[in-house]
Amino acid sequence: MLEKSFFYKTVLLPSLQLILTFFLMNEPFSSHADPLRPKKADAPPLTPATALLDTIGGALKTIREESPVFYHQLELKMIEKKQTLAEKFLSELSPAVMEQPQPAPAADSKENALFSSHLSNDRILYLGIGNFGQELCRHLEFELKKTIRDNMHLTGIILDLRNCSGGNAQDAQDVFSLLSFDAKHKAVLNDPVPILVLTDSETAGPAEILAKLLEHTRYGLCIGEKTKGTPFPRKKIHSGKLVLYVPLIPEELGTLTPDALTPAIRTAVKPRMKYRDLSENKPVTEKSDPALNRARDLLLSLDTLNKKWRK
Repeated sequence: MLEKSFFYKTVLLPSLQLILTFFLMNEPFSSHADPLRPKKADAPPLTPATALLDTIGGALKTIREESPVFYHQLELKMIEKKQTLAEKFLSELSPAVMEQPQPAPAADSKENALFSSHLSNDRILYLGIGNFGQELCRHLEFELKKTIRDNMHLTGIILDLRNCSGGNAQDAQDVFSLLSFDAKHKAVLNDPVPILVLTDSETAGPAEILAKLLEHTRYGLCIGEKTKGTPFPRKKIHSGKLVLYVPLIPEELGTLTPDALTPAIRTAVKPRMKYRDLSENKPVTEKSDPALNRARDLLLSLDTLNKKWRK
């Protein structure tokens, strides 16, 4: 019994605490860096591209000198397959640039911008975002201030971004500012609390940007399915016979990639509980909403570990 107690206190508990703290409670970014405003470089470095071209050119030059016949064969293949080679090259760098983006589902104007509810005896704040827009930040700020005013001691926040799209990058940045705990932003909450973000294959646009920002800054952790992979609008351009879909990334979001986000914890996202059921305090179970159930259990487990750790 003593051995089990010793193992629990000295090995298991500290290890779990370290892992969960790293993902959920770690100090986001350094105090000197603003996640929304990466340091601006004077000009994008050309060294990697130049080095790559030099390497290919050097290899072809050597082949031409050592084996002219083989070089001629390669030339013929390059002429024949130049488009395929270019497509493969660009696809290796960023697959999204070669894929025509599927249009995101239109945001339902009748759906509330924000639905909020409290779970587990008011210990967890659930925020379901229906669509991004001007009303969202106002509603979100109101709910966060209400939580503080009612003196609720939150264990954590669950931000539901499933089936959420529409809006623009600035909407995502505004919401991020409210949820962050940095004096540089318009943060509302005084103390950091873990934020778990629910995502699925229809999480796109500003919702995808918000999820990326929260994970990138370690303010939050994503649970669910891989996102749609269209955080930024793409511009269709033609280069010869190539058709490219180039993501238009704002400079202040230059730390984010245009690819899909794979959540840290993969789990089923359907079925999903309706807002009406949550407002009526119907039980959250593995059967009714596996993603929400897992997020809630994780936050409660983290809170239990923190309390045991403080003793």
